[in-house]
Amino acid sequence: MTHAVEKPSGWAKAPDFGDDPERRAAIRSATAQDRTHYLRGGMREIECRACHACVLVKKTSEFQTSVQWNADAREQCNELTRVREQGGNPAMTPTCSRLSASIDHGVSEGIIPPHGPDTDPDGYF
Repeated sequence: MTHAVEKPSGWAKAPDFGDDPERRAAIRSATAQDRTHYLRGGMREIECRACHACVLVKKTSEFQTSVQWNADAREQCNELTRVREQGGNPAMTPTCSRLSASIDHGVSEGIIPPHGPDTDPDGYF
């Protein structure tokens, strides 16, 4: 036999600790630190040698590269412009080959570390 389960009113996926301001502030601070670490930590600016679009790049291994594009870079990239002009969706383009070459150049010149750091530059771990 199954029983109906009452959902508490005001349910949230996680508690908000509204009754504990100190803990709420600590969680807010830790969340901000997480956001900084995962979205900007270790990112280096690199400029595409073909179109001069500037993006943020981080390598965590030889085989993994994170690239954060901004609106200006997306508009400036010749490959993404070509995709848009042909009616395609640039978001579905796996990568810009010229930017990839620029990132590889940045790694070979020591601008971008080729793998994750041995120590955490953000003081995260």
